[in-house]
Amino acid sequence: MSLLPYTAKVIIPTAVTDTALKSCTVAEPASGETEWNAATAYTVGQEAIRASLHKKYRRKVAGATATAPEDDATNWLEIGATNRWAQFDQKIGSRTTVPSGNITTVLEFGSIEGVALLDLRGESVTVTLKQTPGGSVAWTRSQNLDATPVQSVYDWMYGEYRQLYNVIWTDLPGQFPSGELTVTVAGNTSGAAIGALVAGRVHGIGLTEYGAGSGLLNWGKVVDDGFGNREWIEGGYANRVTLPLVIEKSDMTRVKRVLTAIRSTPSVYVAGCMPEYDSLNCYGVYRDLYITIPHYGFVTCNLEIDGLNED
Repeated sequence: MSLLPYTAKVIIPTAVTDTALKSCTVAEPASGETEWNAATAYTVGQEAIRASLHKKYRRKVAGATATAPEDDATNWLEIGATNRWAQFDQKIGSRTTVPSGNITTVLEFGSIEGVALLDLRGESVTVTLKQTPGGSVAWTRSQNLDATPVQSVYDWMYGEYRQLYNVIWTDLPGQFPSGELTVTVAGNTSGAAIGALVAGRVHGIGLTEYGAGSGLLNWGKVVDDGFGNREWIEGGYANRVTLPLVIEKSDMTRVKRVLTAIRSTPSVYVAGCMPEYDSLNCYGVYRDLYITIPHYGFVTCNLEIDGLNED
């Protein structure tokens, strides 16, 4: 066990399968979604879903075809997950949404030590872990999603509302292999939404040093028509985080093994528990890992993490 107070942690996601998802208040097909039908003559741009695959498709060529969309790239384009499964699609820009009311998702998929709820919309979120399905509550926590800064009476009366988008907990008891996890996002006047629900095991990976930073990868571009007329074309973006870490030398091998195992697995990297440093938390994949031994007793590690794409 490390003697350093490891503030940096990583939540390694447990895959959500049809068996693991016990229930969700968002139906499939959801309102506005239609199951694909081989006999239907679709127009260009019309959408259909395949509930068995939890995916949405858009028609590229008008007409009716007997081949399922997942096997017909000529006529259909896959455009993402269904509304119910968007919270599990490893993307930040897509959301599971309802226009009013709450979203409640119940999962049963083994030991859980951390939960990250990202790109939220709503009034509050509550997470409850039961020891067994329908059993005793082992852990529960709630968080108000109103992040409006109030520094004066004017702010309290007229300040612009700000939504708290991300909530992360890494202190769930992981000793319940048959635990039941329930996540409820209570809607506000705009309904409720969740961009990513990530839950799994938590590993300490070091002590976050000063010098950590957060930025953006921006895929927008300036287009020039050749006559000096330039315009900005907005594109997607993603977070980029730099995490300089200090690790005990005796723990170097374990940390490297953990990070090596998830080199291609989108995971939630948590720089620390203080809410003001939320921008240093990132759901993504690191693209560079380098460990050095500057002096006796400790090693340093630098992680460059690229976040998942946002629309």
